[in-house]
Amino acid sequence: MIMMKKTILILTIAASLLFASGCGSNNKTPRMIENADGSLDITRIDEDGKAVKFNTKADGSVNLTRIDFSATSRANPVTVDLSELSGKDIEIYLSCEMKIEDKTGAKNQILWMINEPDESFPKLFDRKVESGKWFTVNKRIPLHLGEKRSLYISGGPLNKDNIICYIKNFKVHIEGEGISKNAPVPATWTEVQGVKDALKNYFDYFGLCVSYNDTFREPLLQQGLPLHADCVTMENEFKPDFIFAWAKPAKLTEFRAENGKLYKVPADIPTFTQMDAILSDMQKLNLKLRGHVLVWHSQTPIWFFQKNYGLTGETTFVSPDEMNARLEWYIKSVLEHVAKWEKENNNGEHMIFAWDVVNEAASDNASEANYLRNASSSNWFAVYKDVTFIVNAFRYANKYAPKDVKLVYNDYGCASTAKNKAICKIIDAIQAAPDARIDAVGMQTHIGINDSVETFETAVKNFLAKGINVQITEMDVANGSSGYNAMKLKDCYKNYFAMFIKNRKQPGKKGIEGITLWGVRDEWTWLNGMHKGHTQYPLLFKGKEFYCKPAYYGVIEAAKEAE
Repeated sequence: MIMMKKTILILTIAASLLFASGCGSNNKTPRMIENADGSLDITRIDEDGKAVKFNTKADGSVNLTRIDFSATSRANPVTVDLSELSGKDIEIYLSCEMKIEDKTGAKNQILWMINEPDESFPKLFDRKVESGKWFTVNKRIPLHLGEKRSLYISGGPLNKDNIICYIKNFKVHIEGEGISKNAPVPATWTEVQGVKDALKNYFDYFGLCVSYNDTFREPLLQQGLPLHADCVTMENEFKPDFIFAWAKPAKLTEFRAENGKLYKVPADIPTFTQMDAILSDMQKLNLKLRGHVLVWHSQTPIWFFQKNYGLTGETTFVSPDEMNARLEWYIKSVLEHVAKWEKENNNGEHMIFAWDVVNEAASDNASEANYLRNASSSNWFAVYKDVTFIVNAFRYANKYAPKDVKLVYNDYGCASTAKNKAICKIIDAIQAAPDARIDAVGMQTHIGINDSVETFETAVKNFLAKGINVQITEMDVANGSSGYNAMKLKDCYKNYFAMFIKNRKQPGKKGIEGITLWGVRDEWTWLNGMHKGHTQYPLLFKGKEFYCKPAYYGVIEAAKEAE
C-alpha cells in the first residue's frame, strides 16, 4: 500500500517569539514544523507575558504548562493563533489533559472554541469541571477558517482572579488541502489502496456508477475501476429507454399472460446489442454489475403504456390486465437474455448479481393513504391506481431471475420519516404476495453535507426490521448552495461509512450488504444539473488524473478505525 499523500502541518509556537519567562531557555522555536506527510501539530499554547509558564512541575509531573488566569492581559486566558491558516478548509484535532485549581473550590465552565462566526463559533470542549481534578479534552471538527482566527479557552464564564490552570500533553493536529507550500501532489486513484479492499471485511461488494456511453472509454477510468470496485452500476444504459433504444416496435407478436389470455407484445425490440457490449466489457475488467432498473416511471417510453403501442396514434392507456402482460414480457425478456448471455459467455456465472426491480415509486409527499407517486408523475400508477404493479414486478422478477440474484426496491429520500413509512408499506405489500420476493431495499443516499447520519441510521434500522437487507445504491454528497469544504466532506464520508460498517450484514443478522457511489470523479457528477449555479464536489476523486480527495481518506479511516 502506498502511503496516503495529504497536507498536514505541525505547529509549535510562533517563530518570532521567545519561550515564556520561567522556561529556562532563550531559544526560539519555529511557528510551524511541516512533516513529510504534510501535517501540522501545535504542541504549545501561545505566549502571554507572566501568565503562562512552560516546563513547570506539579502532581509529580514535569513539562506542564501553568496558566495564571489572573495575570493574563487577554480576554481569553489560553489562546492558539490560527491566523496563518486564514481562508483554509481544515480538520482540527484538539487533545490534552487539564486541571483547574479554583481558590474557592467552585466548578468552572471550560469552553475551548474558535472565533469563527460563519461556523457558529464551533466548540471543541464545553463542560463544567471540578477544581483540583484532571480531565481530558479530545475533539475534532472540520471547518473553514476566516481571517485572524484563534483556538482559545473563553474567559466569559470564568472568574479569572481565582484560577490556576495546568495543561499537559497538549496537541493540536491540523489537516487540510493547500495549507502547506511544500505539500506533496495528491495521490491518484491508481497509487492508493482500493476502496473495495479497505471494505472487504465488512461488505459483500463496493461499487461505482459509470456512464458507459459518456465516460467509460477513458483509459484511466478503466485502469482504476477494478482497483477500487467489485462492481459497477450503469448510470443509464440498463433503463427501459436504452434497452428499447428509443424505438417503437415495428412488429408485434403474441405473449400468453398469467391470466391465460394472449396479448400483443413487441417482436423486434429490444435487441440487447448495447447490453451485450456492456456485459462483455465488464467481464474483461473482472467487474460484476448491479442491474438498474427494470420498472421506473421515468425513462420508460409512453408508448409502452398506450393501446397498440401508440402505433396508430392511440394515446389511451391499456387496462391493468394488458399492462400485466407487458410488464411480465419485459421482465422476462431482460432476465432471460442476461441468463442466456451468462451461460454462453461466462460459464453460467452471474455477471448481474442484483436488480433494482422497481425504482422510485414512493411519493415525496407520502401520507398513510396516499403513499405512491400519483398519475401525474407515474404512468404506472395511471394504469393501476395502486401498488399492484410493484407487487407484480417482484412476482415476475422472482419467476424469471435466478434465486441467488438479489431483487431490490430502490428509492431516494429514504431518511424522510414519511417516505420511510411509505417504502415500508411497499415492502409489506410485496412480502404479502406468496410468489413475490424482495431481498433488499436500495437506499440511494443522495445526501447533503449537513444531513444527519443519525436520522439516516434510523431509516436503515426501520428497513432491517422488515427482515430484508439494505444496499446503499447511489451515494453522493451535495454541498448545495454552500461553498466546497474538503474537510467537511471528508468528515461526512467518514461518519456515514462508520455508520454503514456498524450496521453491516453479519452472520445471522440482516444489515447493509454493499455500497455503491453514484459517480467516480466530481467533474462528471449529475448534481451540477440539480444545483445550477453552484458547483458540486460530491465524490472521492477529482480531475482528469483522478486525484484522491480528503473524502477518499475519510472512507479509508472509517474502515481502519472499525478494525
